[in-house]
Amino acid sequence: MTTSDVTDAPLDRLIARAQEEGLQVSRVPAERPPSSAADLKVKRIPAGQSPHSVAVSPDGTRLYVTNFQAGTVSVIDTLREVILEAIHVVEGPYGVAANPDGRTLHVASPGSKTLVMLDLSNGFHQGSGISRAPYGVAVSPKGGPLYLTLAQEDSILVTDHFGKGPNTRIPGVRFPTGVAVDETLLYVTNFFAGTVSVVDLSRDSVVDTIPVSTGPYGVAVSHNGDRLYVAHFGSSSDSVSVIDTSSRKVVDTIPVADGPRGVAVNQDGTRLYVTNFFADTVSLIDL
Repeated sequence: MTTSDVTDAPLDRLIARAQEEGLQVSRVPAERPPSSAADLKVKRIPAGQSPHSVAVSPDGTRLYVTNFQAGTVSVIDTLREVILEAIHVVEGPYGVAANPDGRTLHVASPGSKTLVMLDLSNGFHQGSGISRAPYGVAVSPKGGPLYLTLAQEDSILVTDHFGKGPNTRIPGVRFPTGVAVDETLLYVTNFFAGTVSVVDLSRDSVVDTIPVSTGPYGVAVSHNGDRLYVAHFGSSSDSVSVIDTSSRKVVDTIPVADGPRGVAVNQDGTRLYVTNFFADTVSLIDL
């Protein structure tokens, strides 16, 4: 099978359901509004084919980008802003999370219902079939459990690093795609509802809902927990919403390129990274 033979079945289902619910989502990039001054903060670098999600290493020197069509993870040097290598992991990779130890990555593939753990020191990867279709993945800042969004089941799966359990389900979300975690809270994008759910990890339950613009997909939380960044996929804005976590309100909007899906922020909160699915690029945004 060549990469051109790969079809994005989860995206097909997302588009079909979105159209049923009256949302404008398409494989064709939306018309963008005229550039604003905020565009001056944005630099774009090449990524792989159909870049989906992005994670940044704990030391901030590397980006890890899942490329849906190629079935790879691109390793990008953040200083030189170049791709160092592409590691084949699994067909149709979606979510990616860097372990706090800096040595391993976790990659989710909804099409193959697989969770992959990748050893960055040697490229060795081990895939675990989990009988679920995980979209997004996040790992606890202390290297604890994994949190997987099960979009087609309207829930979040809490599991170990191999997806084997013991497993816990968190309900109360609606077609969740992106997930981010800090010490005590989980943030989950609800694509069709146009909201972000706030989950209290001490109770494994949704305690608040933040309204945002249409098509919230990827989400990242700053290291100090004061900001959320939400990428809006399939909307006319092609933007990232900035949310103040204390007020739980949108305080800014950053325009990016075509089809933003994944988003990550470095440890010191000075740079944001956004994958542009239709443009085959990553936006680098100085905050």
